[in-house]
Amino acid sequence: MYNPRSELDYSKPAIMINPQKKSSTNSYSSSVLLFDQLISRSPGLAPIVAQACQTHAQLPERLSKLKPLIAYEHSVLSKPAQHLLFYCTVAYRSLADAFILTQRQAAMRRIETSANPVAKALLSKHTGGDRWISVGISHLTTSRQHVNQPVVTAKASPDGWSISGTVPWVTAASECQALVIAACDWENHSHQYLFYLPMGSEIIKCQPRMELMALTQSDTCEVRLDGIELTSKELLHGPSENVLSMSQSGGAGGLQTTALALGLAACVIDRIEEKSRSMESLAVFNQQFSNRWEQIFDQMILASDTSGNSVDTAKLRKEANDLTLRVAQAFLAIEKGTGYLADSDASRWVREAMFFL
Repeated sequence: MYNPRSELDYSKPAIMINPQKKSSTNSYSSSVLLFDQLISRSPGLAPIVAQACQTHAQLPERLSKLKPLIAYEHSVLSKPAQHLLFYCTVAYRSLADAFILTQRQAAMRRIETSANPVAKALLSKHTGGDRWISVGISHLTTSRQHVNQPVVTAKASPDGWSISGTVPWVTAASECQALVIAACDWENHSHQYLFYLPMGSEIIKCQPRMELMALTQSDTCEVRLDGIELTSKELLHGPSENVLSMSQSGGAGGLQTTALALGLAACVIDRIEEKSRSMESLAVFNQQFSNRWEQIFDQMILASDTSGNSVDTAKLRKEANDLTLRVAQAFLAIEKGTGYLADSDASRWVREAMFFL
């Protein structure tokens, strides 16, 4: 079970914060907001990140607003540190938008690393953001692992493969023109494939979006396939026993979740900073949270340097997740009863922080 105090040694647990108690002197002056620090590291982000939605926009409108962000992301793909900074800043504004973008980029990476001669042409279809793409591969690692049979299978057919089953988690599927999906061989389950799946066929059925604890605006749903026929032109990777590893690429991919967690944490910490200007007793917590955030952020940037470093990325991800959960709980405690309302920022941030568990 998650312990909110693990490895994070602050002077008091978050649940004991008492914003009504004023300190006699305020030795903690207001600091620069973390958002301003993020923007200062990459000034070109300032006008772009304003596109990230903070409203309950419907998916088509949301994806349309993300087009400028896609163009910016494309410009920093070869710069891992800037790529992580991009995700962190977008997550600050909207965790749902940042998550949607990571799923798009995961699909693009799998196409980019394919040896299929048509991969470059497939990639070019989606570069500009006019044709949306997402990924459905979690059933090879975490989702539906308790079942005896693979949830998506590829059975050899005269012209290629017949793909059947249910892809359990696909973000923005209803607006996608294509997906990158994983499947296991129908006869030899250890043989795995990644396919480029054009959407639009009547035998590809996107189910209603899932009502999630958080990030429902990502419009994540199941996608059911009933014998869709794919050929060698749609085969991206495989068959192999660990197709996800062989289809990985360099860059910031492995640190994206850390960047998203830090983006959400920065948003909450900045709100605590704003509260501390009128509630002096919060300043010490704000300073400690900010200092810890900066430490983890600097480690993430260091870890993005692939020229050889000793940063433990798994430990770093845990530290970012722990901080995000803790600051969300702290803000809930600060807001007291108001924060417990279902539509409050405090309630939303607690639920979004749970995503990182």
